[in-house]
Amino acid sequence: MKKRWILLLLAMSVLLSLAACSGERYDGLYAVDDESGLTFTVRGSGSRPKQISVKRDEELLFTTKIKIPRNVGKLGGNYGFFVLDLNFDGHSDFMIADGTSGDCTSYLCWLYNAETSTYTQSDSLSGLCNIKADSELKALFAFTHTYTSEKAYLDVPASHTTIDSTTKYVWTDGVLTPQIRASITYYSETGRYCYSVSNYDSETGDFAASDDKWLTPEEYKTYDMGFLYYFNEQ
Repeated sequence: MKKRWILLLLAMSVLLSLAACSGERYDGLYAVDDESGLTFTVRGSGSRPKQISVKRDEELLFTTKIKIPRNVGKLGGNYGFFVLDLNFDGHSDFMIADGTSGDCTSYLCWLYNAETSTYTQSDSLSGLCNIKADSELKALFAFTHTYTSEKAYLDVPASHTTIDSTTKYVWTDGVLTPQIRASITYYSETGRYCYSVSNYDSETGDFAASDDKWLTPEEYKTYDMGFLYYFNEQ
């Protein structure tokens, strides 16, 4: 009998612990109301987000713990937090910045699941940088920047290469799929730029051979790259 009471007390303790974990914790740092009457709140301590909650009036619908590096901070005054329709199904989703490096800001993303009436973290979206959702095109855009360098060797001078790329993604049967990629590559050894566009080949699961255009530094300065650096126009 005593053993049964101990097990019952342990079970109650676990349930209370789970209930506490699922509730709102920390201070409200930033909140967004969507058109359907939901309130999405970033909660944390100091300037470090630690939880996101979703409520309708006073009813708590969803919470999730998050781990955001201290150096991300308030990021733009809104903690890099956005409420938007990421998969164009008519429901609000949300994302929060979890890292910054130069022009690149990476995000953790959650999508609304109509079947369970809750939110699920998206592995395919989380980690993408500078995410932009275009509701008219029903497409998402993401940016990458890479830098590689070669040390000087004998009579070959040191050199470096930078690649800035923007990829357009679409949802195909619920799967995030690349569609087209535009890149600008700079080669320091020649001082020239290579602008390239490549379409995604679903059969090979990779981008097809690109259509390249070489640019001198003077041509590059006059070339319209607004589509590639779309995030600077927000």
